[in-house]
Amino acid sequence: MTPPARDSLAPPSPLRVLALLGLLAAWAGPAGAQAVPALPFTGGAAAFRVRATVVKDFTGTVAAARAQYTGTALAGVQGFVEFQVAEMHTGVGLRDRHTRAAMAADSFPLIRFDLTGVEPALQGGDTVSVVFRGRLTIRGVTREVRAPGAVVLGHGGLEVTATFSIDMRDYGITPPVRMLGALRVAPDIEVRVHLVFGDVAAPD
Repeated sequence: MTPPARDSLAPPSPLRVLALLGLLAAWAGPAGAQAVPALPFTGGAAAFRVRATVVKDFTGTVAAARAQYTGTALAGVQGFVEFQVAEMHTGVGLRDRHTRAAMAADSFPLIRFDLTGVEPALQGGDTVSVVFRGRLTIRGVTREVRAPGAVVLGHGGLEVTATFSIDMRDYGITPPVRMLGALRVAPDIEVRVHLVFGDVAAPD
């Protein structure tokens, strides 16, 4: 007689659960203790997305001018990255000039993020999901920022990505208004950062 089919919805045995948990733990590893090699800054950029009425939303970019970090374990890494306001580009010259004027580029030429801590999560292969904690300074105003992102450790190189949102009003920047109020820029901006350290091709 053929034995009855096993219920596919039956819970797995305790031994199987323990085995699966063991595999997960071995795969994840202690992400916070992940060794971070000392590598020079290769290149990178930040992209910022702005929402506006009348005209289409637009995206700008700015190359990273300087960046560095210290620390030997991921959870203990600290560092900074700087961007020059004058190098911000949106693809439209007049809009670029308005952006630099709104950010008082002559008086406050740098945007700087100081990394004060890293909160690693589970590690998968060479990639560690993290939250970067730090202080973002724009137009002379500094605010605390938490930015979800990832650290990718390659052969001889390291890549960092992070995404977060800011409200330009928090940094003393008035959202631009043009065309007698018909054109308005939303105060919230989405920022994406990509940095490369070591022997890895820099982003375009």
